[in-house]
Amino acid sequence: MDSSMVFAQSARDFCQWAEGDLQPGEAQVPIARRHLARLYAQALDLPLRDCDWGDEAAGVSYDAWQAMFARFGVLPVNYYSQSANTLDAGCGEMMIGDLADDLADIWRNLKHGLNLLDGGNPDAAVFYWREHFSIHWGSHAASALHVLQCWEQGRPCPSAA
Repeated sequence: MDSSMVFAQSARDFCQWAEGDLQPGEAQVPIARRHLARLYAQALDLPLRDCDWGDEAAGVSYDAWQAMFARFGVLPVNYYSQSANTLDAGCGEMMIGDLADDLADIWRNLKHGLNLLDGGNPDAAVFYWREHFSIHWGSHAASALHVLQCWEQGRPCPSAA
């Protein structure tokens, strides 16, 4: 199976988990970590495609995103701190991150690509996933993984509520 189809299955698995019976509590944390780590690693291997982003009708509505955001609020960690400029070690400006926002944004980008794929446009799906990994959901995934790792270790970095 080529790397784009492997990624598509992982994206489908993540979306099924997110849309499924997401119970509150700690049991979801290792599941989320596995999904995110797998998706992140596999996104690095997505092939470069040169095509358009496909049909905008494949997009996910704000209402659907908002519902997913609320669903992810059941996780035992939500808000966390992060540097406004991670590459500037002297930057003292901090921002508040939100794990539910991270996961809902990842879900939206993955779901959009799955809609393109299921609509018969696999090249647009791969292009969309790869481009949005670079410009959007990859950062959310990295932040979410870090927060979940810190939470599992029980240390206060980043400060999680």
